[in-house]
Parts: sequence; structure tokens; C-alpha cells
Amino acid sequence: MKLLHKQTSYTVENDTSAIHFIYEKVNELIQQENTVFSHLVIDNQEIYEEHEAYISKHLQEILQVEIVTHSKQEMIWETMDSINDYLKRAIPALKELIDASYHTFTKQTWEGIDQLAEGMQWILQFNMFTKASKIKPAYWENIEESISTCEQGFKALMEGIETKDTVLISDILSYEVVPAYESLENNLEKSLEDRELFKNAN
Repeated sequence: MKLLHKQTSYTVENDTSAIHFIYEKVNELIQQENTVFSHLVIDNQEIYEEHEAYISKHLQEILQVEIVTHSKQEMIWETMDSINDYLKRAIPALKELIDASYHTFTKQTWEGIDQLAEGMQWILQFNMFTKASKIKPAYWENIEESISTCEQGFKALMEGIETKDTVLISDILSYEVVPAYESLENNLEKSLEDRELFKNAN
């Protein structure tokens, strides 16, 4: 198989040593200043997680693996854009879930809450990554404040889930989580409106 990163190409045997070599190259790249590993492109298939399992499963047939990296600035920008898109879908879906939850809690209601929790984990990971970076997007203080409000709402939500208080869960979703999500979406959009502000932020 071929292993690619930008203009560099390596030829690797299709055996278990390939996995070690790929991880070795990824580690070398992320040691470089301001570089973050994003994902692998394996025979035109973008793989964002469980890379080793995917490679092991398809080891004999893989022709090409591309290592995709971004600068921290690019990673922050792209993640902000993805979170903003996620919120545009999540907020209307959440409102529908809330309306239904006041009547009855179904399996779908609980699954929807689980999906919200996964989304929140992703947002918190973005927050940690950006806080640790020297580069900050425009309106970062407002974005961080909105994320903090989201986190507080989810902590209250977890308490309601532990006691299975369905009325409390619906109220927290309606009066805490939705407004926090709407605030975050608004602040992300303001930041994304001007890429030059982001480029010049420090």
C-alpha cells in the first residue's frame, strides 16, 4: 500500500507492520508545531475513529492511506463550522423532542437525550482544545460563556435523568438547554462571519 501525507509518499507492506508505521508517522507529524491529526483517508474513504480496527479488517485489500492533518487554526475553524451546522439541526429536533416529552417519555425520547449528551461531549472537547491553543477565534469569550451555560444545563439534566424526573428533564431541556444552544449558535455565527478576524485573533 501507499502511505501519503501532502507531497510525501511511502510504500508499506500490507501486513501488521503497516499499522505501526502509520501510527509512527502520525506521531511524528503531530509533534510538529501547530499541527493536529484530523483523520485518515483509506482508499477514498474518510475514517475519523477506530483507525486500527478499520485497517486490520481491510489490511489485505488497502491500496492507499492518506494522513490528513490541519493547523490548529484550521481545526478550530472547521470544528466551529461543524458545531454550528450541528446546532442548526439539533435545536429544531430538540424542540420537537420537548413537545413530545411533556405528553409521554418513549424509547425515542431517551435515545434523543443520549444523542444530545454525545453532542455536548463533542462541544466540550472543542472547548478544551481551543482553550489550550494560543489562537482564539473572534468572540471567543462569548462562545466560551455559552458553552459554560450549556454545560451547566447538562449537569442539571443528568441529575433529572438519575432521578427519572421526566417533568424536570423536559423543563431543563426547554428552559436551560435550548436557550444555551441558541446562544452558542448565535455566537458561533458571529465569529464565523468574518474569517479575517479569526486569522488575526491571538
